[in-house]
Amino acid sequence: MSKNSAVIEKESSGSLSLLLHPLVIINISDHWTRAKVQNRVENPRVIGALLGQQTGRTIEIFNSFELVYSVVNGLIVIDPKYLISKQEQFRKVFPNYDFLGWYSTGENVLASDIEVHKQISEFNESPLYLLLDTVACSKPHTKELPVHLFESELRMVDDKPTTFFAKVHHRIETGEAERIAVDHVARITPTGGVTGSSLSAHLLGVYNAISMLNVRVKILVQFLTLIKAGKINPSENPGLMRKISSLCTQLVAIDSSSTKADFVNEYNDALMITYLSSITKGSNSINDLVDKFNISHDKHSRRRGFF
Repeated sequence: MSKNSAVIEKESSGSLSLLLHPLVIINISDHWTRAKVQNRVENPRVIGALLGQQTGRTIEIFNSFELVYSVVNGLIVIDPKYLISKQEQFRKVFPNYDFLGWYSTGENVLASDIEVHKQISEFNESPLYLLLDTVACSKPHTKELPVHLFESELRMVDDKPTTFFAKVHHRIETGEAERIAVDHVARITPTGGVTGSSLSAHLLGVYNAISMLNVRVKILVQFLTLIKAGKINPSENPGLMRKISSLCTQLVAIDSSSTKADFVNEYNDALMITYLSSITKGSNSINDLVDKFNISHDKHSRRRGFF
């Protein structure tokens, strides 16, 4: 990255531990690729939000989503309603994920990024900024991931508080499911084919097995249809009939009354567990409120007694 007045050259002195998951990089790359194809721009700039978990000074970025913005007088203005709505939708599926910051693409950090960062700060007091260097991605001999993470630092310049970006060290953290997905995506050729992906080979084997099962079931159905029509005498091959009968008895009767009753009982149990968890959560919130009220009331009573 070239020198930029908005970036502090040395890394942040804080003990921040950042873990970045590959899904975020894939999402940003996909966002940038779609913007490039749809808008027919050589190097478009895309902006999105980062989601994850923070425990103390350890931050783990799991996911991301695109942001809607407009350009007013050359400045980027984030749509706050869309950000809040999208964040609430993610919380319904991932209740432990918090809004951690934002991402963008480009070769360098721009001075205008500070203004965008200030808008993001309204939703997070200390947001992160992830920059994916799309120019370095196009170079064939790039060995390291061109991903840079920054946190904001406030410094005095000419007796005025000024916001700067300080680079933060990070490392890639992957799970087993992410390794399989990344391996599959990495082996997809530009023409859409797949070269040796372990996931595609496994799915192809499952597909072939299901296709063969489908063909054999159709043969049995045709055979039984001919027997029912009287065109084949079942007594001519009793061994085959016994195998078909044994196979049919192994199948679960989905439409039976016992199956429906079991399903209803399991569904009611799931609803009861959800209801009990909601009651427990509500009771916990009430207890916290009562404890805070008692502490506040006790302090107020002592203060009045002192005077």
